[in-house]
Formats: sequence, C-alpha cells, structure tokens
Amino acid sequence: MIGMKSGEMTNTQNTTSILGVRVDHIDRDAALNRIMEFIGSRNGRGARKIFFTNVHSIHLARRDEVLKSGINNADLVLPDGSGLKMAGKILAKMEFANLNGTDFTPVVLGLAQQNGWTVYLYGGEREIVAVCHRNLLQQYPRLRIVGSRKGYTQMSEQQDILDDINEKKPDILLVALGSPRQELWISRHAPDLNAGICLAVGGLFDFIAGKHSRAPQWMRSVGIEWLYRFFQDPKGKADRVFVEIPAFAVVLATRWLFSRRKDHRQ
Repeated sequence: MIGMKSGEMTNTQNTTSILGVRVDHIDRDAALNRIMEFIGSRNGRGARKIFFTNVHSIHLARRDEVLKSGINNADLVLPDGSGLKMAGKILAKMEFANLNGTDFTPVVLGLAQQNGWTVYLYGGEREIVAVCHRNLLQQYPRLRIVGSRKGYTQMSEQQDILDDINEKKPDILLVALGSPRQELWISRHAPDLNAGICLAVGGLFDFIAGKHSRAPQWMRSVGIEWLYRFFQDPKGKADRVFVEIPAFAVVLATRWLFSRRKDHRQ
C-alpha cells in the first residue's frame, strides 16, 4: 500500500487506501474486539498504534510522506467523519462507519473501566489535562488513570515523559497532541513504550474538560459537526473549512468523473 501514487485505491481484506492514505473498513464492534485483542496480548515493550483517518489527516499525509507511512503502518486505522463516508462511496464503492475519536474513545474507556484496564493521559495544556483527568473520574468512577502529562513540553522533558509512561505501564495511552504531531509522536515512540495501545485522540481532552462543546445531535447525524466546530474556533479551523474540505471535494469529483468516463469507454 505504501508508495502508491496519490489517488489510487486498493482494498486488501478490510484495509482500503483513500488517495494513498490507509483506512480500515471496520465497524465499531469489530474495532473494539481488535482493541481487546491488542490489550490482551501485550507482552512487554511495544505498543499497538491506533489512528483515525479523516479529511484533515488525508490532507496532511498527502504532503508528508513520513506521516503517510506512519498511518499506513499503524495496527488499526479507523474511519472518521462524513468526508470518509463520501470518499468510500465514490472511490471504494463501500460505506465506512463513522468511528470518530470523540465518540469512539469514551466507549473504549467504558470497556477499560469494565475490564480494569489502566489509562494514561498525554496531551493538551496543563489545566486542560488536569480537568480532563478529574471529569473522567466523575464519569467513570472505577477508571484506573495511572498518570497524566501535559502535551506542550520542551524536548528536554520528553525522556522524563517516556520514562513515566514506561514505569506506569498503561494498557491505554491516550495521546492528544493534534495532527500530525500525535501520529508522528506515536509512530516514533510506540515500539519502545511499555503500553498496550497508543490511541491518537486529537482534541478529545478539550471536549472532556469542557473547553469546547459537541455539536447538537442533529448536526452530528447529518455529518456537519465540522461546521459547528468552525464557529467555535474560526481561526483555528479556517484552513480545514476553506482549503482542505473544498480541495478534498474537488479531488473526489475529479475521480468520480474519471471513473464514469472509464466505465462508458468499456
């Protein structure tokens, strides 16, 4: 899959490539079963890498071969957002589940509480991760959070963070550094981490801490939560709305027209 020309699509078993970036064709229950298998089979160093593919990560990965390689070599890559649903129908003739991290990760944490798995929080500002820690324990009273560290750190602090994670040996390491930083960090460090899984969760800590609110359910159900997030943070999300989404739509439309012409010639 790695090294394909941008725009190619392959489907090997349950793994598909959208514009050269991997996404797994998997539903929620199957994804949760994979996570249970990963945690149940951990043996010392080396954490499994779990990413989410969405329009934003595809946009970034098409411009960064290191990021693309990291995503394509992950242990599990979950489809995230309505843009992936559209791309799946047009390029892969399949419909992806929307397993966005904001909805999927709380389900994983519920399983963690149920099974006694340990959790470590890494990312966000100091105040955000502290409030996130507290709110998670209110929501999941028996959740075993064994450590937390802020994400905005100096390079000199990195080894201390890695040592702390390895000392705590979490079953689940939530990494909330934003894309592409979190995927690059996980790809680099997961092989040396004594953890079960590393889950790249983006802005999840901001939602749990209450810094940002979720869109109303009706907006989520019709696939326009991205618009709600834009109005909450117009400066931070401007590129996604005015550059990445239109560019992605143009690429999809071009691929669709090309496939239609190809079908007519056959």
